[in-house]
Amino acid sequence: MKKMRHGGRRNKVFFLASTAALAVGVAACGSSSSSGATTTSTPSKHFTIAYVPGATGVGFYNSLLAGIKTKAKSLGMSVVYQGAAAFSPSAQIPVVQGVCTNKPNLLILSPTDPVALEPAVQACIAAGIPVITTDTTLSNTSNIVAQITTNNAQGGKLAADFVGKALNGKGEVAVLSLSPTATTQVARVQSFESEIKSAYPNITIVATEYVGQEATSSESAVNALLLAHPNLGAVYGVAEPAAEGAAAALQSAGKTGKVVVVGFDAGASEVKLLQAGQVQALVAQLPTQEGQIAAQDAYDKLTGKTSAIQPTQQLQDVLLTTAESKLPSYAKYFYGS
Repeated sequence: MKKMRHGGRRNKVFFLASTAALAVGVAACGSSSSSGATTTSTPSKHFTIAYVPGATGVGFYNSLLAGIKTKAKSLGMSVVYQGAAAFSPSAQIPVVQGVCTNKPNLLILSPTDPVALEPAVQACIAAGIPVITTDTTLSNTSNIVAQITTNNAQGGKLAADFVGKALNGKGEVAVLSLSPTATTQVARVQSFESEIKSAYPNITIVATEYVGQEATSSESAVNALLLAHPNLGAVYGVAEPAAEGAAAALQSAGKTGKVVVVGFDAGASEVKLLQAGQVQALVAQLPTQEGQIAAQDAYDKLTGKTSAIQPTQQLQDVLLTTAESKLPSYAKYFYGS
């Protein structure tokens, strides 16, 4: 998951990172051996990998990119970064197509839909460009080199248990999700609902809203929920903009602290809200580590060390509360720190 800094504050599509020639010739260097023969160095190949996020300007994806770039640099690879502002297949598909047209050695992708992105991904693979997924993934993963994500089921359960205890086991809660199909979102919602129903039977999930990438959409959704459910006790935001929007709506309604907000991700804006008590808890992922693993897997694939690649990896989540967010030992979980 996720993230996610949003809205008009971002360019719709932008291009960051270094691009380099896909191959760099190393000049042969002659030296005389004791027998008088001349030895020649073996040319080395320079790799360029591309990363297409779920959306640009998002704290989670920015940290994931940082992990990719750091590891890639240490391995002598270049990184191309391009994406769209909207978290949607219609915005992401042409970006993937354009990136693959430029023939990177490998594509790292956070797909916005597990089915809609399939044709574009298969076209890349058919063109000889291997694909690794991070965060979200595809329904058909048979041709994917590796999938790196967080333990989304664990994250949803962490959020449900926090809500259950905060409401003393009874009350009403609403869920705000980014997408009804993105694999991370589906798992986080399902595990939250399952834990609430099994462990807190006196808590009712009054609505599950799909609010998209804009924080203003989440704000509008919470405003409507407060009118429809005046006894609403908690909001679970399944991605970065949901927590932001919920906090804004509750502040306007004078209900900050009266309605519990649990968000997913620990971008700068979310951490600020957490520390101010406008959001009571965040489920933090490890995006930088995801990016580092993806870049290492990319290098191993491109250099023929496929036995070193773990096809599927799930990293653990960490629940941060307002009190814990002020502890120095927890700063490492803030994105971009």
